[in-house]
Amino acid sequence: MSTRPTPPPTRRHFLSQSAAGAAGLVAGAAFDTDGIRAAQAPLSSQEALRLAGARRDELVQLLSRLVTVSSPLGESAAEGQRMMADYLRTRGYTPDLVVDDPTRYVSHPDYMAPAVPYPAPATNLMARAAQRSSRVALFAHIDTEKAGAGWTSAPLQPRISNGRLYGLGAADDKGGVAAMAVAAAVLQAEGRPSPLVLSLHGKGGGSRGSLPTFERLRDLSQVLYVHPAETGRGLVDIKHIVRGVVDLRIDITGWRAAPREIGSPDSAPYAEGGDALALAMALVPRLQQTALRGCETNVGELVAGDRVGSVPDKARVRIRVLFDDRQRAFGDLVSAAQQEASRLAEERRRGPQAFTVIVAREGLGANYGAVDWNDPACRTLRTAIAEVTGREPASYPTHYAGDIRYPIRLSGVPAFGIGSLAGGFYGPDEWVDIDDLVRLVAVVMLASERWALA
Repeated sequence: MSTRPTPPPTRRHFLSQSAAGAAGLVAGAAFDTDGIRAAQAPLSSQEALRLAGARRDELVQLLSRLVTVSSPLGESAAEGQRMMADYLRTRGYTPDLVVDDPTRYVSHPDYMAPAVPYPAPATNLMARAAQRSSRVALFAHIDTEKAGAGWTSAPLQPRISNGRLYGLGAADDKGGVAAMAVAAAVLQAEGRPSPLVLSLHGKGGGSRGSLPTFERLRDLSQVLYVHPAETGRGLVDIKHIVRGVVDLRIDITGWRAAPREIGSPDSAPYAEGGDALALAMALVPRLQQTALRGCETNVGELVAGDRVGSVPDKARVRIRVLFDDRQRAFGDLVSAAQQEASRLAEERRRGPQAFTVIVAREGLGANYGAVDWNDPACRTLRTAIAEVTGREPASYPTHYAGDIRYPIRLSGVPAFGIGSLAGGFYGPDEWVDIDDLVRLVAVVMLASERWALA
């Protein structure tokens, strides 16, 4: 195992929709599918469930240990990643700890600043099977929310009650980390095609882990994000679409005319002022018809003025924009909105008096990515879930800023997100259903092998 810093990005590789491309994973190994086909029959769902069930105690123990290690947003998570590396190394995997500095990617078109500042570089884990390594990749994120108020037990002390394991990160997403690791360990122990395992900093935008990792990888075939849908419905939902999103903050500065009466700003004539509120109210529908045409928009905040009786010379608008267009990036929308806002401000200039309008991203900024519901890789995953759970899964197409966008856009491969029944997202008493976590292990094994053998 080695720990090494990642070099700065030297290219921009995105929006590729072909799995073909530059050959080889970083230090990748070839995968002899013919040899595996000849050696053994593919896993059945019954065998996958049996093997997953046999590792139930190991799964619970690994997740419990991960919960005890603090790895909140903004920290490096090095201790938790070393724990994962130790687990995988003793189960036929070669782990590689990579130190990533997210600030090297700020100019990347798919970079979104994390919600919480990071004082230190992030430690990401890539682990490759020593034998029969496949081109399938599994990933999950090891960083968690910060423990807030309202917990009925210590957040870092795992507690099992009524078939649920409670603890900080149990749902989001240490349960996914444990499930993918155990699934990979079983496949390796059984001599079956074994996926690449990635334990990343995916939370809060993924720019600490998912972006640099998938910028490095080549020649993947399929990617599975082992993370529960935030709907709380578990394996019922498959994420295969990530909507594009960008949060805009628009700051408008106008002016007030000279007051007629000494010491009375309210005596300034309204008609001679530059009304920032009026400009804001005109700008929003104009953007919806031009720069943001075809997007879903929500004006979440409009604040203007500081007193009644005077022209509001300052205004601020915050807008969330959702888009389903692989040809546009969120940065393009910000630039187009700024250009249109500047045009409107110029149209409303009054001689030497002019409005100032600044459009900037403040909050989310993520690009669109999607895999067709009837894509062969998606059908394989759907079948695996149906066989294990006895229920046909459903499409969940309304998530935005999801990390499957990185392998779809940067690696050009089908990517999906699935997870077990879980709850308490972003709040106290976070939990994951243990029985469903075992079923998740079985699904991950089936999908990984079937993709590898396709």
